[in-house]
Amino acid sequence: MTTDQTPSTRPQKGTATVYPQLKEILVTHAGLPADAIVPEATLAEAGIDSMAVTVLSMALEDTGLMIDEDDLSTAPSVAALADLIASRAAA
Repeated sequence: MTTDQTPSTRPQKGTATVYPQLKEILVTHAGLPADAIVPEATLAEAGIDSMAVTVLSMALEDTGLMIDEDDLSTAPSVAALADLIASRAAA
């Protein structure tokens, strides 16, 4: 791997690609139920509390993507959260 390539574990660019990765992180790392994590759900409806946001932030950081927990927690929906991650990954 050259230095200009991103690791394969980093969320891929594009919301459609990020959503499944986001869901996987929330289910496997934060222990949330998969069926509650749907694009139209609010963070509260999906069970994404402050602990889950912290876990998500740390998992993203492990891939080299730094997003502040405050930024993550302000997303109005799971889809908006995926959009935020996709836009930061594209930057």
